[in-house]
Amino acid sequence: MAFGIPAYHTEHYSVGAGASADLRVAIRAAIKALSWSIKEEVSDKIIASTNFNLRGTWEKVSISFLTDYSISVTSKCSWPTQCIDWGKNKANVEKLIGEIKKHPN
Repeated sequence: MAFGIPAYHTEHYSVGAGASADLRVAIRAAIKALSWSIKEEVSDKIIASTNFNLRGTWEKVSISFLTDYSISVTSKCSWPTQCIDWGKNKANVEKLIGEIKKHPN
């Protein structure tokens, strides 16, 4: 369970050298497999949102491409005043990284 305003969780994931172009494809496929939506995509970042849930919230998931064939994944609550996430953001990050690992880089 994270505590912050808004609550968030960040993890890094690294792949082997030379896989950065394929990593973007794997991330898109992972987002699609999770039924999330891509809201924005630029050269160094993809921003997605999770599905609306029973609590009336969703989370914003930012995937930043780093220079060393790795990414930084952050899930953040949609409500700016939400300070407790009950582990939802960590679960989102773990789901996305787990799904990325299923797709060949």
